[in-house]
Amino acid sequence: MAKNSGNSMGSYAFLAGIVLSIVLGFMTAQAWMVAVLAVLGLIVAVLNITDKEVHSYLLANVAIMVGAGAFSSMLTVLAAPLNLGGIATMLQGILGNLVFFVTPGAVLIALKEIYSLAKDQ
Repeated sequence: MAKNSGNSMGSYAFLAGIVLSIVLGFMTAQAWMVAVLAVLGLIVAVLNITDKEVHSYLLANVAIMVGAGAFSSMLTVLAAPLNLGGIATMLQGILGNLVFFVTPGAVLIALKEIYSLAKDQ
């Protein structure tokens, strides 16, 4: 998974995934929206992540997945006492969309790394 300095498609896919995650957080998620986020996440992983970046990429993805889940749970607990209402729901939607965006790429890169480790044996 080599980087091509002349190819900015991976960078645009990353920006599109982040922007879409935020925008789609304001609406009810549809299956096609999740699919678009997943495809963008795969594009980012394939085009942007080099062999040297695998560990950092996977660590960052795990941090996003765990952090998004914990923050979403915290919003559930704090929504009523702090009168967050729709804001909490919107933030939870954005967090969920970010997870939909990063997870497919993380799985792909993790499988590639497992294969790489297994074949070196």
